[in-house]
Amino acid sequence: MEKFNNIFDDEFPSSFTNNTESKKLPPNRIRKHTVTVRLNDFELKQVNDSRNQLSKSCWLRSSALQQLPPIVPEPNKEAWNQLTGSLQKLNDLGSFLLRRGEEAKPLSQEVNALKLKLSHVRDALLTLDK
Repeated sequence: MEKFNNIFDDEFPSSFTNNTESKKLPPNRIRKHTVTVRLNDFELKQVNDSRNQLSKSCWLRSSALQQLPPIVPEPNKEAWNQLTGSLQKLNDLGSFLLRRGEEAKPLSQEVNALKLKLSHVRDALLTLDK
């Protein structure tokens, strides 16, 4: 299964800590280059219609790096949201089972298999529009 947002990972420092040392980005992650783009009125309207809540710069960067979030067809949005909620609950259950140790390992494997199947169904909703 493809990761849709691989910009943020374990190496990305958290903004929720007070530790100033952890907030410093490694030199290869600092964005120091500026790119200027000129758009006509029609192109700007297309960008604004596509970017939803994202800033223009964030959307253009994500678009150029092919890291845009998935677009769910309108008829599938409710099912997508329900599957997302179900997957989150399965994640919580999986975490609980991991804390239970070796005795819960068989059930944990079943939960992981179910999560994988639900993820495939959710990904299929991206292409189904009927």
